[in-house]
Amino acid sequence: MLKELTIENVAVIEKANISFNTGFTCLTGETGAGKSIIIDSINAIMGDRVSKDIIRTGANKASIVAVFENVNKNIISMAQEYDVDIEDECIVSRVISAEGKNSARINGIPVPVNVIKAIFSEAINIHGQHDNQSLLDETKHLAILDSFSDDKTYFNEYSEVYSKYSSILKKIKELSEIEKTKQSDIELLQFQIEEIEQADLSEEEENQLNEQKKLIKNAEHILSCLNGSYQLLSGDDELPGVCSGLQQAYSNISQISEFSEKISDISEILADISDKSQDVMFEIRNAIDDFDVDIGQIDEIEERLDTYYKLKRKYGGNIQDVLDYYENSKNKLDNIEFAQEKLDELNRQKNSVLKELKIKADKLTEFRKTQFNSLACKIQNSLSFLNMPNVKLYLNIEEKEFAFDGKDKLEFYIVTNKGENPKPLAKIASGGELSRIMLAIKSVLAEKQCTDTMIFDEVDAGVSGSASLKIGQMLKQTAAEHQVFCVTHSPQIAAFADNHLYIEKSIKGDSTFTQIRELSGEERVAEIARIISGENITETSLENAREMMLNAKNC
Repeated sequence: MLKELTIENVAVIEKANISFNTGFTCLTGETGAGKSIIIDSINAIMGDRVSKDIIRTGANKASIVAVFENVNKNIISMAQEYDVDIEDECIVSRVISAEGKNSARINGIPVPVNVIKAIFSEAINIHGQHDNQSLLDETKHLAILDSFSDDKTYFNEYSEVYSKYSSILKKIKELSEIEKTKQSDIELLQFQIEEIEQADLSEEEENQLNEQKKLIKNAEHILSCLNGSYQLLSGDDELPGVCSGLQQAYSNISQISEFSEKISDISEILADISDKSQDVMFEIRNAIDDFDVDIGQIDEIEERLDTYYKLKRKYGGNIQDVLDYYENSKNKLDNIEFAQEKLDELNRQKNSVLKELKIKADKLTEFRKTQFNSLACKIQNSLSFLNMPNVKLYLNIEEKEFAFDGKDKLEFYIVTNKGENPKPLAKIASGGELSRIMLAIKSVLAEKQCTDTMIFDEVDAGVSGSASLKIGQMLKQTAAEHQVFCVTHSPQIAAFADNHLYIEKSIKGDSTFTQIRELSGEERVAEIARIISGENITETSLENAREMMLNAKNC
């Protein structure tokens, strides 16, 4: 539940710290005092988009901090999916700067705003005045009905088959597109496949060709270096080579090696160097003898490498890319050439799955009808309690194309007075009736949902007298299982509250300030009397307020 809310520099609220209790809390105050700002602040904590326009005039930033306690398991589990650690108590904060930058934190750890929205979607259910109008949109009725059911078996079974059906339809569409351009695609693919096949490419050959090209281009320089090195090692008639010199040095040192251990070590080193120099000289000789380069091959090699270059430029950055393109092209050609056969097979599969889909969809429809009967009964009982005893709800179902949510296009129809024919909500219900119908729906669905906190913003719109009294009773009853807030202008509803918050506006100099105070005792009596009679509070209105509170307590 929501334990505490701290608001700073949001619209006319400079700073407010609000503590919330369990049960039913009403929020009252004059129009324009700032009640909607509190709702907007809670919406912000829930992850709604926030404009920098909410920042109080003259301030650099606005901040909202909410403290939750006894956090339910669903929220903790959802947080774990986003690697966010939430325990029994949790702090959520939003900061909005004048530069338009937003930051959000959970327990001091920065998180994206959409993560807050995902995690806390079930923490608070806010019923605003515009929600009443959503009842007039028949596309919302299916979601209301489906959210009432605990059993998702029929929906899940339908979804599984629909997913298979959608996949088949997608493949059929792809193959149908192939058929349209079949001949031109075949010709192009055949040309590309043949071109790569005839080239007979391989990474090994490309490497060899590049090596041969290097050798031919540098043949003269290579032979020159090899011959020069050999001559230095072997020597000639005029000048002895390095190998001969090393042999002579070894011969000299070996004669005196017995006189010193150090000289003996030098003798061994010279012997090794002399042997290795002889080996190197012979290796160089062999390299010269084996160096057989046909300079006339350079044109042939260049031409072959040009083939590699052109195909890589057309089909990929390297040889493997070209070969992958070749394999993909063969697969595409196979798909095209056998598209009709595959299309026929897919159509057979589609017809088979479609039969199964119809069965699952029909079962889902029948299940929804059954669920509606139960839902309608509960809503009608609630509406009877809310002074609408003659209301009857009906379900109008039409068939639509198969979609992710079934084949049902459904709409709630209503009869508000005996003897009338059922008609759509939009054509019958008044503003006050819509308020009570939505309250009845919310109260029924609350039994199915794990929402901790429910907020009703002026649920009494268009309602007065005994109907307001009944709304107060229902909110009180709902508060037995949920934390309930209600922004209201109705004294009857306010009288039922366990807790009473008063939002008042004051002007100091050129600035407007809003404060939130908890009322009790005679202060609360005076506020309810103000709602009854306006600013001119009389003894009669005070007595009426006390009587309302006493009656509410005894209900």
